[in-house]
Amino acid sequence: MGDAKRINGNMHSWGSITLKAGNERYTGVKGIDYGDKRERVKGYGMGRSQAPRGRSRGKYTTDPVKLTVAKGSAEEVRLMLAAAAADGVSIGDVSINITVAYFEDGDRPMSVLIEDCVLVTDQSSHAEGADPLDDTLEFDCMRIWRNGKAIFDATEGF
Repeated sequence: MGDAKRINGNMHSWGSITLKAGNERYTGVKGIDYGDKRERVKGYGMGRSQAPRGRSRGKYTTDPVKLTVAKGSAEEVRLMLAAAAADGVSIGDVSINITVAYFEDGDRPMSVLIEDCVLVTDQSSHAEGADPLDDTLEFDCMRIWRNGKAIFDATEGF
């Protein structure tokens, strides 16, 4: 079964995405970047072929999750984090999940669960011009699931 054939059909685009951080939906998000990888190393030994004998189980890592967010929406995210903080102030200590969902008629719904995210960078950069102001919020996360699937070994009950 290959991918769907489209004749005058919509493909996933920015308008197909919804994003939730914590338990709240945010519509002021202007961009999101995320990724993960499993770094595996080949093991070699003796022999004429000099071909690898196997590979390691690997080390799973995630890239920083970067949200480009409209200035007002960024403050709403900060307020949500502050409300969940033990002292009401330390927004870098709160762990949340970020969910990105993709819906388009005629296509299979998709969702990405980004688990255990903590804010590590809160960046603002503004310049004169017609563009609305935005901030960049960067999160460190632990795991990424795409439609319930992961590239790490999930047999230990994550």
